[in-house]
Order: sequence, then C-alpha cells, then structure tokens
Amino acid sequence: MDIQPDLFRHRYPLRVRYHHVDRQNVVHNLWYFYFFEEARVEYFRKLGIPVNESTFISHHRFFVVRNVCDYFAPAAFDEQLTILTRITFVRNSSIGFEHVAVKADGNPAARAEHVFVHVDTATDRPSRVPDDLRQKIRSFEGDGVRFLTE
Repeated sequence: MDIQPDLFRHRYPLRVRYHHVDRQNVVHNLWYFYFFEEARVEYFRKLGIPVNESTFISHHRFFVVRNVCDYFAPAAFDEQLTILTRITFVRNSSIGFEHVAVKADGNPAARAEHVFVHVDTATDRPSRVPDDLRQKIRSFEGDGVRFLTE
C-alpha cells in the first residue's frame, strides 16, 4: 500500500505490548481499533480540546457509524508503531477519520477509515458539527480536509 505520510499532521507512537499479541505473536486485529481510538483522543487534545471524563459525553458527543480496517503486514511484540491520524472530511453532522499504523521500517501494518456522527447530548440525534470544532479542524488540517455540504 502506498501511503502519503505528509498528508497526516498527527502522529502517535506506541509500542506493541504482550497483551496486544495473539498466539501467533502478532497484534490481534481488534487491537488496531484500540490503537486508532487512542490516537483520535490525542488528536483532539492536539486540536486544543480539553480531554477529561466528560469531553465525549457532554461536550463533543459522537457515535461511531462506520469502522473499516485493512491489514497489510503483521506487527509483533515489542515492535514500535506510529499511528498516523487525519480528518479527511467534515459534513453537516459527520466527520471522517483516516488512520495508518506504520511499522518502524516505514511499511504500513494497517489502515482504517472511521465515520463519526455528532449528536445532540439531550436527544442523541444527529446535530451539526459545532463551528468552533470545524474551525479547529480547519486550522490544524489546512487544505487537507474537505468541508462538504449534505
């Protein structure tokens, strides 16, 4: 897979731990979703959003509506990975993320796309991505993010 690391402004390093691997000594496929979630939280922190126990409950509530992951090369115990994260689009109520788990040799281990829908905290119904969050994303991502209308 040909990745373009320069498109990703956020990088999150991590080391594969023993509990991440299966009996074949490679990262179990489910763990990549946890790695990507950790990277997303750090991405929001990098945007300047305070991250605490209520951030994603009462301030920026999102529901995951799509998770897709492709796997390319296994990562093993004690291997260093870097999770590249970017937002690829913002629509009225949804945000698209892309992640790539990159091995120390520069080759991708996995690539994922996720779609999150912003919801009203009182009704749990889709609501417009707040303008202040849109501005933070635009400032961080620059021309790399598409703002689309539905």
